[in-house]
Amino acid sequence: MNREAVSDVNEVSVSAWYAVDVHQAFCAWTEPSKIEQWFGPKGFRAEVLEMDVRAGGNWRFKMISQSGEASHHRGHYRSVEPDKFLSFTWESEEEKDLTEGRETLVSVQFTPEHGGVRVTLVHRKLPTRQAKQALEFGWSSGLEKLKRQFGGQDD
Repeated sequence: MNREAVSDVNEVSVSAWYAVDVHQAFCAWTEPSKIEQWFGPKGFRAEVLEMDVRAGGNWRFKMISQSGEASHHRGHYRSVEPDKFLSFTWESEEEKDLTEGRETLVSVQFTPEHGGVRVTLVHRKLPTRQAKQALEFGWSSGLEKLKRQFGGQDD
């Protein structure tokens, strides 16, 4: 594998606006039945295996491709500010090239904007350019799936 310095890879940052209130957007990220409806990249669905949404609580999801292949991702919540902010670690279990067996950090900000909410996600501490590209696609297409869940409004 072609390794690059962590400082050269940095992070993924994606943002989307939704015509829903902040609480509805926050619940889409914190309620297992809601997260299973949209979470994951295009062509995948998520199954929540564990989700204890509180600082120090653990989460674990199984991502299932259209062909039935499964991969697991896990972490723990660092900060939970209802209707404002989430921060959690992320480690990919089978796809070691994404996180190279170490925790990365995800933050999600919920900001009221123009009669709706802007959700801004930053995924930090990515180990390689390949990880950055894969996670950028994953998060971007996941936020598009959430947009469809909320009714398909455009930015």
